[in-house]
Amino acid sequence: MIVKILNKSSKDFNGVAYNDKKIDKGKGELLLMKNFPAYLNSASSRQEVKNYFKAISNNNKRVQNPQFHGTISAKGRLYSKEQLALTAEKFMEKMGYGEQPYIVVFHNDTSNNHVHIVSSRVDKHSGKRIERDFEKYKSQTALQEVLKELYGTDVHKKLDQLLGYSYSNSSQLQKLLENSGYSVYEKENTIHILCNGLHLMSINTGDLKFSEKNIEDSRKKQIFAIFKKYKEVFSNSVFKVADEKGKYISYQSELQYQLKKKFGIDVVLSFKDDKQPFGYTIIDHKAKAIYKGSEIMKMGDLFKMTSGVLDKKLFEILTNSNITIETKEAYKKHLEDEYKCEIRDYMVFLKNSKKTAYNIWKETRNSTMDHIRNFGKVSSPEDKIKILNFSNELYVINGNDNAIFMLKELVSENYQNLYLSRLLSPQNFESHPIVSGVQVPVSSDFREMLRRSSLFDIAGPSQPANEEHENNRRKKKKKR
Repeated sequence: MIVKILNKSSKDFNGVAYNDKKIDKGKGELLLMKNFPAYLNSASSRQEVKNYFKAISNNNKRVQNPQFHGTISAKGRLYSKEQLALTAEKFMEKMGYGEQPYIVVFHNDTSNNHVHIVSSRVDKHSGKRIERDFEKYKSQTALQEVLKELYGTDVHKKLDQLLGYSYSNSSQLQKLLENSGYSVYEKENTIHILCNGLHLMSINTGDLKFSEKNIEDSRKKQIFAIFKKYKEVFSNSVFKVADEKGKYISYQSELQYQLKKKFGIDVVLSFKDDKQPFGYTIIDHKAKAIYKGSEIMKMGDLFKMTSGVLDKKLFEILTNSNITIETKEAYKKHLEDEYKCEIRDYMVFLKNSKKTAYNIWKETRNSTMDHIRNFGKVSSPEDKIKILNFSNELYVINGNDNAIFMLKELVSENYQNLYLSRLLSPQNFESHPIVSGVQVPVSSDFREMLRRSSLFDIAGPSQPANEEHENNRRKKKKKR
């Protein structure tokens, strides 16, 4: 997780309005509203909440920037909104805001789960300014303490473990640390290590313990065999990942993803600016060692370089999704339509299991059933899912959690039939909202899918043979 303090001055507490608009658009959810008087609650208007914050701040008009506005973000969907709410609550206690009124709003409009926190820097009891000297440094320290207490995440302990790896030069050490979430820079023969802006350690380059030991032949043969086998199993086509400014930030492939997941082997490609990679490094977490890639296999033999480029946000959505071989094409088409782009097959990394986190499955299932019950009514901002037809199959998209399910596997047959029956109602039969707000004509293939369903009797007159077949099907079902 990372924390940011947003220092844009606001005596009017515009952070409240900003988060309220997110909620109105269905892109935010109020998780916590603490230490407010009884007459203020989740049903109160944004103006009422803002007025209360301003009333507190008026007790000390010397405070030029009374609004406290910060964010806590997780990588992808690693932490749930409930975990983020608890983290925010503990964080505010350590920052000296435990007794202050504050709101915590969850945002679902990016690929990374995150919450916004808004409070007042004027103590509601004493009217004194809450200490904000070195606030950014203090916030990093506070978050690290909270993560250690709640989840056992200790960046210092992890750093000690990484420094115990075997590496032959400072460049390899830097790749190891940066690939593990640390920031590193070297100045005047000293390596400085930071985590989320918090300085953790400085090491004199003369004190680094480089390993002169070459990779053991047995381990070299193991990794070579793994590379040789799995480059034929998974796509080894390498593509660029670019940030919002179009700057290339990494080179990725499905092979790299699967090697790390299956064997704890990180393969990091080295490049400069927008030029093609010139080499690669192997981080072997099992052996706690770092190797030069060419010691194992030539880069040209391991990878195929492509000209493909994928936006960082899309890359994170795809890697944090639950895509399987059954849902790959439907989800890829959905994202291409959503982001007006082209996603190559080799950019989609399949998951080995259909298992999805229970809370995501349950929320998606409940939202889908609500959606079906209310089908045909004006869609509301609270709609969390979309039902789409792809290749004569119905899929459910949960954009908040980057999840896709086949409708027939998510809900009961009764709910699927209810959805299909409402598609066949006079007002919906000629058009179908495949994606919320977009009207798409019902194709002849989709009509055929409806006719194949058990709802043929709702669709209209049927052939006697079909009716007899349906009666036989129902009898067999009863016997089961």
